[in-house]
Amino acid sequence: MYLGKADVNTYDKGAGREYLVSNGRGGYGFSTVIGANTRREHGLLVVRPEGETQHSVLVSKIEETIFHEKKKYQLSTNRYKDLVYPDGYRYLQEYQGNPFPSMLFVIHSILLKKSIFMPQGKACTIVKYELLAAPDKIRIDLRPLFAHRINSEVCPEPRKGEFDLVSSENSTIGVEGKGHKSYFKATSGTWAAKPLWYENLIYEQDDIPETPSVDHLWSPGYVSNDIAEGDVLYVILSDEPITMTIEDILSVEKECSERFENILEQANLPALSSAEQDMIAASYHLIDDRDDPVSPVYTGYPSVEFKARDTFVSLPGLTLATGREKIAERALRIWTDICKENDWVMPERIAPDKRCVFEAADNGLWFVYAADKYTKHVGIRNEDSDIRDAARKITDRYITDIKNLDLTCEKNMLLKVDSDDPLRHWMDAVAAGETVVHRRGYLVEVNALWYNALKVSEKFAEADNDIPAKEKYAEMAEKCAESFREIFWNNEKKCLYDWVDPSATAKDTAIRPNQILAASLSYSPITDDMAKGVIRICWDELYTTYGLRTLDPRQDKFKGRSEGRLDQRMKARFRGMAWPWLLGEFISAFLKYNPTRTDLGWIFMRPFNSHLRHRCLGGIAECFDGMMPYKPHGDVLSAMALGELLRVLHENLQFDE
Repeated sequence: MYLGKADVNTYDKGAGREYLVSNGRGGYGFSTVIGANTRREHGLLVVRPEGETQHSVLVSKIEETIFHEKKKYQLSTNRYKDLVYPDGYRYLQEYQGNPFPSMLFVIHSILLKKSIFMPQGKACTIVKYELLAAPDKIRIDLRPLFAHRINSEVCPEPRKGEFDLVSSENSTIGVEGKGHKSYFKATSGTWAAKPLWYENLIYEQDDIPETPSVDHLWSPGYVSNDIAEGDVLYVILSDEPITMTIEDILSVEKECSERFENILEQANLPALSSAEQDMIAASYHLIDDRDDPVSPVYTGYPSVEFKARDTFVSLPGLTLATGREKIAERALRIWTDICKENDWVMPERIAPDKRCVFEAADNGLWFVYAADKYTKHVGIRNEDSDIRDAARKITDRYITDIKNLDLTCEKNMLLKVDSDDPLRHWMDAVAAGETVVHRRGYLVEVNALWYNALKVSEKFAEADNDIPAKEKYAEMAEKCAESFREIFWNNEKKCLYDWVDPSATAKDTAIRPNQILAASLSYSPITDDMAKGVIRICWDELYTTYGLRTLDPRQDKFKGRSEGRLDQRMKARFRGMAWPWLLGEFISAFLKYNPTRTDLGWIFMRPFNSHLRHRCLGGIAECFDGMMPYKPHGDVLSAMALGELLRVLHENLQFDE
């Protein structure tokens, strides 16, 4: 990833491109290439304490100032209500992302390179300043700004005594406040105590402007250094005192620079293009390698939550395509234990208080999907019998009523949601008290996943030599498929109804993308001709550059752009905006029935080459406007979006010559 002057020569251009570093243990550094924080979740050191489900921003940023020949040059950039100050982005010449984020600042004949990296497994961020060229010595002042808050909140006002400088020795300081401690250590320099509040910083990229996005940050002072051409200065930001020698830092830097190549070598993809390499590298920010009982897959950035569906949908791409089979295995076992503790009903997510939250009806079915993908990848192994057994127990649980999901299995072997609660499916938005997408009864994606789960359980029963169970699942699957075709097939439009309420006389004929799963999953309940009709209508009515729209544009309720009030933006998410994870399913379905047209598969994928150079560099956004100019929204790095596209590259396109 390389960005030149033309890519970052204005505030808007620079602030619209974000870099991300992480440590594989829940810690990350996340900001824009110009150093202006535009989200609450931005920060140089953001950590998730052991056992916690929420992240905290400890060190927000470092203000850098250069002095030369009695002139002062401020390299940082901040956004306030009515102005941008300082405007250090003017000095930014280029950005490079390999092997880790690096920015080159040019001031006449002074060239200063700034690099940012995180050691694997350590809650610390290292910032390297390297003076590549200078006519003589310069002075650089580095002032850290501390936040000490949950990453979804802001400091509403500065308060005296809220922070304390608890230690200060040479160029190392410790700060305590708001229940957190953090440390700033420079490898050389003189510390000057000069406490300041940075007030009324604006985070304009926050997607919810109705909530406070004005922050206040505290700084205890700054470190001063006189450096000459060729000198290197390191700053270590951490949540506990760290004593690292220069040799230790150099060793960590080497490890971090080699990690990029190791990631590519480990992947099960050839990664011939820079776009594929960037996507594989970005996937590693979504994985938490710790052994604590919280899911190892994040929903994305900046959300960094743990959700069942996001984990299972993205698992094949984030882990199997990238050669991280052990992570996939651990994720499945963690969620198996969670599900077992809840009578084999899969929760939607883990709340901050560790409580399981039950919402959508399809989470357990997505587990079976992920278990099948994992088993296909590693083969049927004795050591994975518990995962296969869990998939079957979850499938069996769906046969009985699941009251806390308002779910019943009918005599026709279809699953029915007896509720208008939008939380029962993934299109779960509520805007100003109004349900954005009304769905109840038989939901098409839930029952496509249900048929797939029955067939997977049939296969698993056979693998484990449980012939009576195999025959039971086969009989149930056959009846399910027959009912599915009878209930969902819209013969007039040659596609599938999105949902059918058996108690209602009329059917909703709106074209939605959920039907694509009936064609894309490994086991399809519909005929080949039906599947081709589904693919054709999704292509004609829902396909856009970056995903499938959530509603046919001909519908009166279609809203293709996320704009206006919060309730209008919430409506747009499921009434017209496009989702890349659905595009992954579409490409798989298309190539399943058109195996010789991989050229078109690549055409569907190629627009992301450009997107990777905007927003979170190397990442895929959660969703996009469903009409021009296709602006991205939601998480700038989405597990489901990136995972699905990596899965397509691995399963459908990597063997294309």
